[in-house]
Amino acid sequence: MRKENSKFALSFLSEEGTSIRNKDYFACTELEDLACYVIAQGLDSEQELESAELAVKCVLGHFMQMPKLSRRAVYAYLREAHELLQIESRKFRRKSSLTLIVTDYTRMIWAVAGHTRMYHFRSGRLLARSKDQSLSQVMADEEKISEDMLERHDERNNLLWYVGKQNEFLPFVSKKTPLSDGDVVLLCTSGLWEGVDGAEMLDALEEAQKPSDFIDMLEDVLLSKQPAVVPNYTAAAVYADKVYQEPPKNRWKLIKTIALVLIPLLIVGGIAFYYKARAAAAKAEAVEALIEHEKNGDTAVQDGNYPNAVKEYSEARNAAKKLSDKLHTQLLSQKQRTAQLIVDGNASFKDGDYAGALSSYEKAQKEARSQDDYDMKDLGEKIGKASAYLHVTELMQQGDQKLQAQDYEGAKEVYAKARKEAAAASFSGGEKELAGKMEAADAKMAGVQKEKRQLDADKLEKKGDQSYAAKDFEGSISSFAMAQEIYQEIGLLEKVLGVERKITKAQEKLTPPPSAKPEQGAGTEGTAAGAKDPAVAVQSSAPGNTGSNEGGK
Repeated sequence: MRKENSKFALSFLSEEGTSIRNKDYFACTELEDLACYVIAQGLDSEQELESAELAVKCVLGHFMQMPKLSRRAVYAYLREAHELLQIESRKFRRKSSLTLIVTDYTRMIWAVAGHTRMYHFRSGRLLARSKDQSLSQVMADEEKISEDMLERHDERNNLLWYVGKQNEFLPFVSKKTPLSDGDVVLLCTSGLWEGVDGAEMLDALEEAQKPSDFIDMLEDVLLSKQPAVVPNYTAAAVYADKVYQEPPKNRWKLIKTIALVLIPLLIVGGIAFYYKARAAAAKAEAVEALIEHEKNGDTAVQDGNYPNAVKEYSEARNAAKKLSDKLHTQLLSQKQRTAQLIVDGNASFKDGDYAGALSSYEKAQKEARSQDDYDMKDLGEKIGKASAYLHVTELMQQGDQKLQAQDYEGAKEVYAKARKEAAAASFSGGEKELAGKMEAADAKMAGVQKEKRQLDADKLEKKGDQSYAAKDFEGSISSFAMAQEIYQEIGLLEKVLGVERKITKAQEKLTPPPSAKPEQGAGTEGTAAGAKDPAVAVQSSAPGNTGSNEGGK
């Protein structure tokens, strides 16, 4: 009955921008009493992986099995998607930012893992916006940068949590938020919010009459800026034109509620004492947790177990926040950020993104200078290794360009240099790949040489044909013999046999077989009796006489 007695309208778009594939995904389902809207942005670099689609479908499938409006249920939906991406991360790590909304058409709960966003508008103003789980958002929360810089800050895509992340998973799940008639909820990926700021969204909302108008205007604003590169962008707008009105509460139930409120007032003294004692115990527990988790994090850093260090520093930081200890909160945030940079650098290095690894390691080195727990020598070695691997891959790309341009000698020279550097850096994978590329360059060079030799042989064979046509049989035999030798050298057996037949034919023309002995008085050509060359004949001097060679002795 809730859906029938409310009015929710939806419109969305999802485009690939200037990318080859669209790795964003949006889907929703609207049941009789509950609805779920999910948007996701794929973070993996492999073009064929559809991590966002997989995560969204998992969330919706779990929601439809157990539809419920509670923080615990929403967290369970996210957890299912998170564990599925981890299971599917066999060859490549699957990862995705994801934001979802679950509503009973009267209230909503929204959740975020990563940097896809939710905007809640009411009466032409921005009522609430989800916070990114990124390093730039942490810096904004700590007032190191302003909120206005989030869309442009270098660390906006440096995510602390996302779906599919290894180890601990800490998404944000909101409390139940009441909806009012005329509310608008916008879900979007970073491809949109990086290009369209809050003021531009409000301007578009003011002019739009329906969800499709709003979405189209947001796209127009994004594309009107004519950026050189347009990433994938996806947006979905939900217009709550009419929310479901809850029926009046039972009067007796209200009386019972009031009674339950009044009864504790009668024993307020005892309860106050109880809660004071409980608060003191909770504070003591928080202090103990802060000390223990920070110590565990420092130990993990010294052992080189940076993922565990991130987890422990996060727990210690949460304890510091409970104690309202700003100094320790800031210190632990810095420690956590440094450990996370090293974790990200290791992941990028493992994935072959040496430029990304180098950037993360250098940032970690800069952060670690003010801390005593990090091994600066180890960080320096990581930077050196990432830099060396990066230079090898750059040389490999230069060699590939020369090979494509058919400069095989140049390509082989660059590959040899890259292979030498790979060996020096113990880059076995790169060294093996370069060996294969050098073999390919050799094969190309051999092919070119063979073609050149065949062209030379073809020219000699053609020259022999011309000499044969001019009845220069000795010259034709010489040309054919040289052509045959080259064909033999490059393994063209059919050509060798063809030229052999031409040589035989030319030799027959050069030395024809002796003619039959003529009859006496036949008046035909005779063979000179004393001639050394049997092919030379003399014409008879007069009809009726047998030809003879005068002075043939």
